[in-house]
Amino acid sequence: MGKKRSHLDTPGYLAFLTVVAFWAAASSGSPLYVRVLAGISAAFTTVHLAVLLVRRRRDRRTVADGS
Repeated sequence: MGKKRSHLDTPGYLAFLTVVAFWAAASSGSPLYVRVLAGISAAFTTVHLAVLLVRRRRDRRTVADGS
């Protein structure tokens, strides 16, 4: 049985968080501190998503080469 993962660490959820954070950062109705924090959150979730996708691709490639 595979390792149980949290839904918070899935690519779909991270992409959703990135879109929401970018949306909040681009919203002109939000105060400046909210836009800055949302921009920082968007940047971190984008990096985390990229790292997660690279790791998954590397793991799949390792499994395919090992078989």
